Amino acid sequence: MRQILLSFFALVITIPAMAQIWVTDETMEDTVMLEDDQIKVLYFTASWCGPCRYMKPIMQDIDKDESLDVTVYFMDTDLNVADDILKVNSIPAYFFLKNGRLLGRTGSTMRRDEMVKMIERHDKMTIKSDLLAYRGKPSKFEIVAGAHNKLSVKNLESAWYDAHILNAISWKVYQQLNDPKDIECALILIQRSIELEEFTSNLETYAHLLAKNGDHKKALKIAKKAKRRAEKNNEFTGIIEELITLLNAD
Repeated sequence: MRQILLSFFALVITIPAMAQIWVTDETMEDTVMLEDDQIKVLYFTASWCGPCRYMKPIMQDIDKDESLDVTVYFMDTDLNVADDILKVNSIPAYFFLKNGRLLGRTGSTMRRDEMVKMIERHDKMTIKSDLLAYRGKPSKFEIVAGAHNKLSVKNLESAWYDAHILNAISWKVYQQLNDPKDIECALILIQRSIELEEFTSNLETYAHLLAKNGDHKKALKIAKKAKRRAEKNNEFTGIIEELITLLNAD
């Protein structure tokens, strides 16, 4: 359904009559990321957001102001994942960019003159950051909902691009839940976490979940890998050594 909505939305935004320029995950490359030396504001908003409704005419007016060399791009956080990847935790939010690189970010409501001053200040900045990493890493996994009501696909989508949050959720499942559906869900989440960024903690979580799911052979293999990584980085090994001892005793 998300892909259908995005495809439909991408068509809708091409209609000239729109009062503002809407962008999606799919159109970011040809809009916000253009290397044309012009400052751009990526404005995160949603239809249900009261403060966003207050800022909408202000941002539209700034975009239409020919005395300002700026383009304002609107992104609906309900229809895209770029906001999740970029860790936009509250809206309205504004990213100031030039040549696809982030100059700064802020949020909340403000007067028109305040926003204009902020745009002008960022426009004078020297670009030092890398290209905006707005794309999520592709995955060979698909989210599987757990039995617990908090482990719904909708809830988990917002964490799908954050290795550390996925690891934290998976560890909580290991500690607190026993339903096979929850364990299956957590195994997908922790593999996605490792797919995004492998570190000692998510390897430890993966090993514990495998052991809880009865796959002791694979659990031991991953646990040993976690221990080697921990030793290499001078990290605490007590938890994983305890698991290795238990698995070797079987």
